[in-house]
Amino acid sequence: MSEAAQQAGELESLIGTTLAGSYRVDSLLGVGGMGAVFQAHHLLLKRDVAVKVLHPELLSNEDMSKRFDREAQSAARLDHPNIIPVTEFGSTDDGMKYMVMQLLSGQELGDLLTGPLDPLRAIELEVQILRGLEHAHANGVIHRDLKPENVFVTQDHEGAETLKLVDFGIAKIVDEDVDDETVQPLTRMGLVFGTPHYMSPEQATGSEIDQRTDVYSAGVMLYQMLAGEVPFDHEDPVSLIRMQVSLDPPPLPASVPETLAQVVSTMMAKGRDQRYPNARAARKALQAVHSQLAAEAGVPVAFNPEDTGIVDPRDIYGPGGVPSDSHPRAGTSPGAATVPVMTAASPGPAPEASFVDKVVAQAKELYAIAEPRVLEFIEMVKENPRKWGPILGGGALGFILLIVLIGSLGGDDDELSEADTGAAVATKTDEPKAGTGEAKHQVDEDTLIAIDQALTGGDSEAALELIRPALDENPENTQLLWREGKARAMKRSTSSKVTALERYAAALEGDPKLIEDPNFYGELYDLLRNSKLQEQAIDLAVQKLGESGHTFLLELVNVDNPKKVLGWVDRHRVLNELESSEDSFKRVDRRLNLARDLYQAKDAPQPCVAFADTLDAVGKAKDMYFVEHIFNAKLEPPSTEDSENADAATCQDLGTKLEIVRAAYRVAFAEETAKYTTTKKKKKR
Repeated sequence: MSEAAQQAGELESLIGTTLAGSYRVDSLLGVGGMGAVFQAHHLLLKRDVAVKVLHPELLSNEDMSKRFDREAQSAARLDHPNIIPVTEFGSTDDGMKYMVMQLLSGQELGDLLTGPLDPLRAIELEVQILRGLEHAHANGVIHRDLKPENVFVTQDHEGAETLKLVDFGIAKIVDEDVDDETVQPLTRMGLVFGTPHYMSPEQATGSEIDQRTDVYSAGVMLYQMLAGEVPFDHEDPVSLIRMQVSLDPPPLPASVPETLAQVVSTMMAKGRDQRYPNARAARKALQAVHSQLAAEAGVPVAFNPEDTGIVDPRDIYGPGGVPSDSHPRAGTSPGAATVPVMTAASPGPAPEASFVDKVVAQAKELYAIAEPRVLEFIEMVKENPRKWGPILGGGALGFILLIVLIGSLGGDDDELSEADTGAAVATKTDEPKAGTGEAKHQVDEDTLIAIDQALTGGDSEAALELIRPALDENPENTQLLWREGKARAMKRSTSSKVTALERYAAALEGDPKLIEDPNFYGELYDLLRNSKLQEQAIDLAVQKLGESGHTFLLELVNVDNPKKVLGWVDRHRVLNELESSEDSFKRVDRRLNLARDLYQAKDAPQPCVAFADTLDAVGKAKDMYFVEHIFNAKLEPPSTEDSENADAATCQDLGTKLEIVRAAYRVAFAEETAKYTTTKKKKKR
């Protein structure tokens, strides 16, 4: 009997048995290189599950056995909608290793990738992958083998398409205790793990890896979704790895928007430092692009508004509500002012510390965990000291809060001296005082956090109440101007949205690099496309956005709907701006705009000159596209009444010029022009 047949027989022999006393094995779902997956039934809970077992012949292989344990340990510490949950793992009495997982119904992502996906759907799928990675990375797990076969497409209880990351068999747990001599890490520098088609350059060369390795692999999958094929392919694995390390991926199809292609390029940068620093940053960039593309397509945005806000609260606070240095803090997007950062003091007091020392240590912990709430509480006490004084008068909690109050209300001194308390409660970094030249654009971080929380909650009025006094002190602070624009854009009135656009413009004038921030650009783009703000939007795009505004301007001049066509003056103002960029001007629909010039010439500053120039261009083009326009019965040359003196001389010859162009088109396109020049006889009644 062959080895494969023997292995299949051993696996099939498990069907009908009870594993670990709880799981009745019902059927074999699939077999992989390391193990097999069965459908099983939990006898006590009365529900179906998936059970993965290590191949029996691999139990004696120490490396494979450890890898199986690693998969179970990695997945078991994760709990996220986009990661398959592992509910139990262990070994049976006879030594068989197993892990129990949610039973999924659906297909592998690879089964969907038979050709290019629509960009919007590709983003929606990719965002789910990145969400799963965010959670894994936050829990110290790097997948290291991301590929379509390890992403399962299923549906949630509401029928929505849901992706699940599976197979953490070669995952790296970044907080493993490698200093312990008894531990032999499965992942060591110099060893190559993973699948070559999706492998990052540093992974391919056996270098040290971090979460940016998963960002690269996720970028390759997004590339495949958009292009319908992987960027690098070769039958020789070594050659394929060499391509991953040294070659740039081929350009994505022209149908992929440039903003989306740029995100893919950043995710797949050869150097780790050139990639997005983490999965969250990549996700937010994609969601900003999705918002833009959805607006252009006129379809609903698939993501919650708080996911694309200026600041996600999870970017500010880590586990337990404690500010984390590993996450971006409020005001750290391009152009943000430097803000004071509150830091906890040293660990708790020595054993012989006094009661006051102990209470102060508790106060420090409270301050670090509940800083925003404490600040709100301070304001309540200041407003009504008679009410809160008696409540704070007794008990350790009252004493702790009083210490925090003292630290907050102590005038110019931002900390308690050790002579007074025995330990420092909290300190601020040495920043210039507000109002000095150095602090001209600074703003208190707590204020930014409070504003962002109000914006995230959709309370624009509460955000504005915080923004107004802050702007009075810091009128040129770009972060405050940006936030005011966001708050005013949330209101319904047109006047508020006009003001919002002005605030975005002011923020951009103060910090031109803001346009590179995908959140800023996405929000601004939504405002630009508001039909009620068209005049102000064109002004902003032409005067301040440069090439960053060309996508919006191209949308205006290439619009098909006659009801949305710009007038002559605005349209040519836009065309003149687009002409400043060779790439942008190539994307202008020249024929469409020449045809519109024929009808709108009468509104030009020099109507007859404009009409004559347009006729010259149409005559030179000799394009059948213009036949229906130059033979349109409603097309008439401007008259001298429409013109100033300097233009009047040109008007006299326009009728002749039009007939000359029509004659040339009759010769060039006889059949087509006959449709517009033949007089149809009326039918007899």
